[in-house]
Amino acid sequence: MNMNGDNLNPYAIIDLTDWANLENADGLAFPDTPARLCDLASGDFSAVTTSLNYLYSTLLNDGVVYSATVPAFRYVAALLGDWPSRAALAPPWEEGKFPLRGKLLTWLADVAFDVSVGQEQRIREWGKYSPTEPFSNFMDIRSIYPEAFPGISSYFNDPDLRVVEAALVVAVRFLESPALAMHRGRLTPLVENILAQSSSEWHRSLASEALNAWGRGFTLIESHSDLLSSGECRGVHESQKNRGSVDEPPF
Repeated sequence: MNMNGDNLNPYAIIDLTDWANLENADGLAFPDTPARLCDLASGDFSAVTTSLNYLYSTLLNDGVVYSATVPAFRYVAALLGDWPSRAALAPPWEEGKFPLRGKLLTWLADVAFDVSVGQEQRIREWGKYSPTEPFSNFMDIRSIYPEAFPGISSYFNDPDLRVVEAALVVAVRFLESPALAMHRGRLTPLVENILAQSSSEWHRSLASEALNAWGRGFTLIESHSDLLSSGECRGVHESQKNRGSVDEPPF
């Protein structure tokens, strides 16, 4: 039984959401979006791969979020935090690959980045939006952070370091929320000792940015063992980083 109530019960989210009145990149969200979300926990390689691709192509298309992205975000967060679903998120065919739970955490982090206050400000400047014009989908997704945080933080003890890093990236994004600011002290040692020591230059940079924003003061130490080549574009979307080999889903 899920202890968080219907807000974080993945099955209740699917059943109680009015998908027919929501949109994704392809138009109406019903029936495809709920079906694809359910497939994430199916254990079927083909279905899971299709659904992972769907998250990026239809619910986070080129950094754009839609009305259907809001309950999808809540569902993915709920699925990750739902203990009875843990086994389904570790299918036997993923052995040796970047774990499915890591990929779902990465998607949450990518969505959180695209609805961040900084991104909203940049979009307002580019599109010359009114400072008071609400970005309702952005605000609705941000409102999910407090309820989703406990489930995400349970992955700080994951046996796979890649998953731990993915969870910390999500947590750093979530802690932009004033409602979660009290957790910054708790996360500081983890960010310093794990994310700031990552082989990923981008993870180290994010750690430095977060620690400085939290008033912890941190200098980024460059590593010669970076997985990112010096010739790669620094503007690549987060969804294209740390998603495992190109031979793995969602590719």
